Amino acid sequence: MARTAILPTDPAAVKLFSAEVAVDAAKKGYFSGKMEGSESQKLPLVRKTDLESGAGDEVTMNLVAKLVGQPIQGSEKLEGREMRLRNYTDKLRVDKFRNGVNIGDVMDQKRVKFSLREQAKARLTDYIAELEDEMKMMYMAGARGTGTEIQHFPTDWTAWPNAFEAPDTSHLMYGGNATAKANVDSADLIGLAVLDRAKARAKKFMGVEGAGSKTTPVEIQGGQHYVALLSVESEYDLRRETGDMGWLAIQKAAAAAEGAKNPIFTGALGMYNDVLIHSHENVIKFTDYGAGSNVPACRNLFMGAHCAAVAYGFKGNGGVRYQLSESGLDHDEETVVHFRTILGIKKTRFNGMDFGLQTIDCAFTAIA
Repeated sequence: MARTAILPTDPAAVKLFSAEVAVDAAKKGYFSGKMEGSESQKLPLVRKTDLESGAGDEVTMNLVAKLVGQPIQGSEKLEGREMRLRNYTDKLRVDKFRNGVNIGDVMDQKRVKFSLREQAKARLTDYIAELEDEMKMMYMAGARGTGTEIQHFPTDWTAWPNAFEAPDTSHLMYGGNATAKANVDSADLIGLAVLDRAKARAKKFMGVEGAGSKTTPVEIQGGQHYVALLSVESEYDLRRETGDMGWLAIQKAAAAAEGAKNPIFTGALGMYNDVLIHSHENVIKFTDYGAGSNVPACRNLFMGAHCAAVAYGFKGNGGVRYQLSESGLDHDEETVVHFRTILGIKKTRFNGMDFGLQTIDCAFTAIA
């Protein structure tokens, strides 16, 4: 009796394979899972869709600065005294990234009871999610750093296709009482006073030319918050500073907040002074702070809305932004499962200043 069979190499199966990997990777990604959204959503990362259905490899982002000036009073003439619009742009480029897994030949599959194709799919899902998270962390920090937490990029990776941009001095601050990289010592840890200062600084960026673009809080179901993303070590230091009772209050504040069921609250450590606190193992680290260039430090992120942008070069059916395919080697005796995407990431910057983002460089307690 004849029967219809859909082989793993069938084009329809490959499309389904691609869709499953794309969906799973988005769920597993830290940023794409809860910190990233469309332009209408006030989340830390904005997804630019301009290139998903058309030609081009560059997105232009615009910012029109707020109007500032004394009004014309009484019978004074307006003509010749009008205000002008100040427009700033930032450009985000996309390019191709790809990788693959050789799952061996037909005899390799015969020797194991599990599916090598399914294992390749699962591992590629993890790899893609980690790859994007690491890139987003590096671009927002403006550096690769020296930490081993970044696993997929060597310490000499210089960023591509968009360059790293170091924090501008207006949006860079330090832990403890440090005021510069050279005077950071082991006591200059993260603390509640540092978060207070970061929030106050964010509110002082008024959107006036030369004074930094206005920092818009992240909007979560009507509530407005900033997001502090700490290294695992800074999380440890903050817990030690606050003590058990203080940390319990921080956790209760997050649980009671408006919009607490929103995905951005998932995995949050707590909330303090309307600052939602998260931690992540990929926060960028350095080894050369302090007067002797030997103090380890981490670059924690204090984020408002749209502080970074991500763009993809295509979008297939089902929201697929990663294309998977299979190819044969040695006259199709061996199989390679590979993916490609067209992707670009960078932090948002207008008029030479970071937008909606402060970096907090802190010493930290090493955890054995």
